Amino acid sequence: MLCSYCVTQNGKRWGFAPPDKKMFQNSQSLPHLLAPRLYSCAEQYRCELEKLFEPSWHLVGTTAELARDGDFVSGEVLGRPVLVRNFGGELHAFLNVCTHRHALLTPCRAGNSPKLACQYHGWEYRCDGSTGFIPDAQSFRPLPGGPEKLQKFRVAVRGPLVFVAVNEGTPELPEFLGSAAASVCDRFGGDRWRHYDTWSYDLACNWKVVVENTIESYHVPLVHPTTLVKYGTADQIEHEIYPRATVMHSPIHTPSAYRTLFNLLTPRLESGLNCDRYRLDHVFPNLFLIPIDAMMQVMDVVPTSAESCRLTVRLFVLKGARETWLTRRVTSFWGGLKRWIIRKVLSEDARLYPDLHQGLKASPFRGTISVREELIFAFQDYVRRECGSAEK
Repeated sequence: MLCSYCVTQNGKRWGFAPPDKKMFQNSQSLPHLLAPRLYSCAEQYRCELEKLFEPSWHLVGTTAELARDGDFVSGEVLGRPVLVRNFGGELHAFLNVCTHRHALLTPCRAGNSPKLACQYHGWEYRCDGSTGFIPDAQSFRPLPGGPEKLQKFRVAVRGPLVFVAVNEGTPELPEFLGSAAASVCDRFGGDRWRHYDTWSYDLACNWKVVVENTIESYHVPLVHPTTLVKYGTADQIEHEIYPRATVMHSPIHTPSAYRTLFNLLTPRLESGLNCDRYRLDHVFPNLFLIPIDAMMQVMDVVPTSAESCRLTVRLFVLKGARETWLTRRVTSFWGGLKRWIIRKVLSEDARLYPDLHQGLKASPFRGTISVREELIFAFQDYVRRECGSAEK
């Protein structure tokens, strides 16, 4: 990733400073680069799927869900049913469709099975996708060219996260994530994280509405008056802006009771943790990594139509360097506390999303972006560069 770049809009150049410069990287307000109509336009939606999402890596599960031989997870990636399975310690990803008569191999979201076999007629498959066993095989003779192989996809792991690429042209995962986000995944080994919970929200808004709300702090005092409370001042916030990612470092409100629990419990898991700073990595288009103290919150938002999306949240809590009965209890308690806080914060945002979307559909205004919201400007510039869409 490059460290700095410049955007031209209506003949004016908006320069981003190198990412080691602290505070806001712009000194004046910025134009809203995407016209409101582009948040509900079917043509724009199709373009974003093709240009932004097809070439991306997609988060499909966790290493905890795929730890044992025979463990599997399944789900949809851009409308494709995908299955990831552990074969003797190696992960392999497939289109979750049988070559025989096109049934889903499994409808289960996750599980463990001794064989990769189709739920319909029991055809079994090896790790390379080839057929291992066909019940009543003689009734299929001759099979011209032999049975087809399952369609395979690339799969990659970073920290506790498992990704799949459905496009052959997608760059390797380290390049896609970039060094900043990769460092978040690599700070602790994947085996140091406990996958505490996963949940999703189906939202009546364009996916970009969720992205833009997530990466700005301007709404915090009004929308999160008892949870996040207030945003940091300009000299407390650090923005890093790259062509395909942004990072926000900001102070976070820490009530005295929370700080007391933090100081008492988390040193049993790891020394040197901090509960005063908030980091948010946004890997374009839709992946968010949010490490805070002994927790890592991972989110991805996927468009389900031009006017709807699904936000999935995965919560990880740090294990003790040496696991004991006590450290397991601390991890479990901390996970429950963080889940309660995160759900409350996200519900405060979610109640606004339909109104934000409806406002965009009706808006005759050009819109403007403050320097505090400059990460939105960087994200909109990425969408515009990749899709060729600009405010008109």
